[in-house]
Amino acid sequence: MIDFLPSLIIASFVGTIVWIVQISAKPITQKLFSQTWHYYTGFIPVFFLLGGSAIINGLGLFIRSILPDTGTSPLTEKVTEPYIHDMHVLPIEQTASHHPFLNQLFVSLSRLENLQEIALTAILIWAVGTIVFLAVNVKNYRAFKRSILQNSRVCETVNCPVKVIVSAHATTPMVMGLWKPIVVLPDTPLGEKELAMIISHELVHLKRGDLLMKLIVLVANAVHWFNPAAYSLNKQLNMLCELSCDEKVVQDMDTESRRLYGETLLAMLQYGVMQRNVVFTNSLCNSKKYMKRRLVNLMNAKKRNKPIIILSLVATISMVGIGGLVASATESTVPDRAVPPKAVPPKIPTSKEPQGRNVYSQLEDGRVFYYDKDGNVTEVPEMRKSISPPKYTTEELVEQIKLWLKDDLPVAPEYIDQLPQKNLDEINETYGLKLKRTKDFTTAELVELTKKRIEEGQGVPQAYVNALPQKELDEINKTYGWTLQKSN
Repeated sequence: MIDFLPSLIIASFVGTIVWIVQISAKPITQKLFSQTWHYYTGFIPVFFLLGGSAIINGLGLFIRSILPDTGTSPLTEKVTEPYIHDMHVLPIEQTASHHPFLNQLFVSLSRLENLQEIALTAILIWAVGTIVFLAVNVKNYRAFKRSILQNSRVCETVNCPVKVIVSAHATTPMVMGLWKPIVVLPDTPLGEKELAMIISHELVHLKRGDLLMKLIVLVANAVHWFNPAAYSLNKQLNMLCELSCDEKVVQDMDTESRRLYGETLLAMLQYGVMQRNVVFTNSLCNSKKYMKRRLVNLMNAKKRNKPIIILSLVATISMVGIGGLVASATESTVPDRAVPPKAVPPKIPTSKEPQGRNVYSQLEDGRVFYYDKDGNVTEVPEMRKSISPPKYTTEELVEQIKLWLKDDLPVAPEYIDQLPQKNLDEINETYGLKLKRTKDFTTAELVELTKKRIEEGQGVPQAYVNALPQKELDEINKTYGWTLQKSN
């Protein structure tokens, strides 16, 4: 249940970013692409708001699972070292700079007391907001429908595949109803050509399934009722729906017919004020704010040539790709939500002879694999004991530490303790670090470092265990159920 909140936040964030990208590119796309393109690509943010991030990441995981292993993944490259960096601990000064802000934020939130209660409360608030949002819209629709149907009459003179009614309470032509749609006309005299254009407009809505698309947008708005961008996106798509519908109706008309269509829009606007945006309806006319844009667009609507169509396809794929990249990057900041590699034990490097349990690796899913002297691998599902790294000579140790630091890998405290002070000072000065020996940490710092390693599901260096007072060590073992023991 707690995992739902990060998923909701990620979906809202990714959908908003994609929508912002679309808005930012609009001054360019408006000149190149049709209103129909803008309308349908407007559903890309809706896709991510409704869980598209999980779909994209799942698709990426599936593709990676079926691709052949080239042996160049970061995991197999790191295994060539006898001591994997995932098992090391850096001093606090170093580790802070290696984690992104969002990752640290999620980690901090995951350590809050009463996290379960806080998460359940947040989910309850979200659920109530979603239900209220949907209930209000359904109530508005039912009241609006009753008003429209009151004292209405069926129009028998119009040739239309769906039922057409005339209502004195309708201020603009519209199509209403998801399951049994009807066309509603205002109770005002209309010429034959004007009526034909109005019916054509409403039938385009029906053929394209715009009422269903409108419902999908409403659901996305309901799920993300806390996000202001969802409301702006809803409003924008309603406007684009009408613009693209106009474009479809007038695409084969001459200039005179388009002018008549525009005059019909103005006549309907003058007939009555704009109705509120109601779910399961599509109105012919919009407010004065958008009417000028509709009139300009229908006079300039034209068929796009093949290069523009290809360019619009590339732009669409790019927008989906941007959303996928943002989703992947955002998912990776959440602890335990990064896509893990295939859980296959790494191969032992042939250039080094493993001694005892000196060679091991920890996968991103938390599993640890140890290798014995014969190269046999054993899986240890839970690390509840301290770990000791292999031994090096001073020269080998200095060289090995330099290699790790060059590759931006952490250094185990046991290695730092083994270094002569002269070599340690040289490394700190060369790399601008503040590495210090275990004995230089206070008891409080050691306790904090040990707890942090345990909470992150990593092994605790033996140097920390040996340096901890027995009382603090017993308390840690009791609290976390571990069996840390001193080696001296």
